[in-house]
Amino acid sequence: MAKQKKFKKMQVPKVSQMQWIGMIVSIILIVLAWFFIASFLSRSDYFKLKSVEVRGAADKSLVVIRNEILGNYKDKNIFSIDIKAIAAGLEPKYPDAKDIIVRRSLPDKLFIFLNFRRPVAILANVRNFPVDRDGVILVNRDISGLEDLPLIKGVDARYAGGFRKRCASNSLKAALELIDIIKRTRFLDRYNIRMLDASDIRSMSFTLGEGGPMIIIGYENLKDRLDALHDTLRDPRLVLDSINYIDVRFKDIAISPK
Repeated sequence: MAKQKKFKKMQVPKVSQMQWIGMIVSIILIVLAWFFIASFLSRSDYFKLKSVEVRGAADKSLVVIRNEILGNYKDKNIFSIDIKAIAAGLEPKYPDAKDIIVRRSLPDKLFIFLNFRRPVAILANVRNFPVDRDGVILVNRDISGLEDLPLIKGVDARYAGGFRKRCASNSLKAALELIDIIKRTRFLDRYNIRMLDASDIRSMSFTLGEGGPMIIIGYENLKDRLDALHDTLRDPRLVLDSINYIDVRFKDIAISPK
């Protein structure tokens, strides 16, 4: 029979009484140091709030936010200020902000950054609303100055005046995806796309410029269909002024004359 190997038991080193005392004293010193540091940070005049820096908002809003925060928290200890509560309090006043970040800037300053959503299109409804790439309706954003953005029609936004509204429409989602791909492909820049019709997602379409032909593209394989459109528009025999629509939903592209 094979001989079994004998294993020695691992011996745990003994901790002497003096070592235990040293460990306890170290823990006590750490706790006391933490207590004194915390007491210094919470009571020192060095950490009282003196200024607020705000970025990302319009000039008027910058002043309003800064004055409001200073009015509520000036000369309060910066570590006792609930920065999450400040951010939550600003959200209802600036519903178009995607992120509101509040940070402490030692020794005596708060830094507030508002990251506003950027409109990528105008949603045509009873009232026109800017909408961002996530489908969030920017209820407080003035549409003046946004005339160059494409107009999306045929989408029921069902906006009822809420605080913040993300439109869950599949038609809007497809239209926003199409707008994003058009921007990235760049070959349609020269045509100045002004309007997309998403009333029927299966035959979603857009118009090439003012009075140009309608492009029927649907909602599937948008990148491939735009590539097919690109190849079609490069055909020197094509006269856009004489075309009613170009349907790129199928393998055999359909071109209908006026």
